[in-house]
Amino acid sequence: MSPQPELATARLRLRPRTLADLEANLAMDLDPEVHRFIFLRGPPDPAAQRTALIQRIESGWPERGGLWVVEWREQPGFLGWCGLIPLEDSGLIELGYRLVRAAWGQGVATEAGRAVLDHGVRALGLDPIVAVAHPDNQASRHVLEKLGLRYRGLRFHYGLDLAFYALTRTEYLVGAPDDASAAP
Repeated sequence: MSPQPELATARLRLRPRTLADLEANLAMDLDPEVHRFIFLRGPPDPAAQRTALIQRIESGWPERGGLWVVEWREQPGFLGWCGLIPLEDSGLIELGYRLVRAAWGQGVATEAGRAVLDHGVRALGLDPIVAVAHPDNQASRHVLEKLGLRYRGLRFHYGLDLAFYALTRTEYLVGAPDDASAAP
């Protein structure tokens, strides 16, 4: 697996996740508002979540795609992550993101998602890129739609019927600007 590149947008820096991000990532994952639509069977067990995070960071997970810590470009500090990760056992790559509450409502998910999506299509040649969201998570569904992913109905993933979105390489290249990562 080759080293994961840094990505940048007008306002954000996206860099590979390291063990130095563990505590901030864990705090985000344990915030009840952040995990309201993610860990639907209740809050994650802190010890198990810590172990899982350490294992993923140390292993360089995921093998295909990538996962980036999102920071303000001019003021480093953990805002969350955005990545291209495996969608369960489907063989598909999913665009995912999770942000600390302080970063909500500022266009961070859309801006980071745009940079990661562009990298996935142009540099990694992923086709298609998909995403899932809880049907009631209107904010996340709005981000996916702004990124150009198209709603394809409900699909069963992660033990639930979730809103399923997909975007083919052709659909992306027809609708994307030449340098989509620079657009806010």
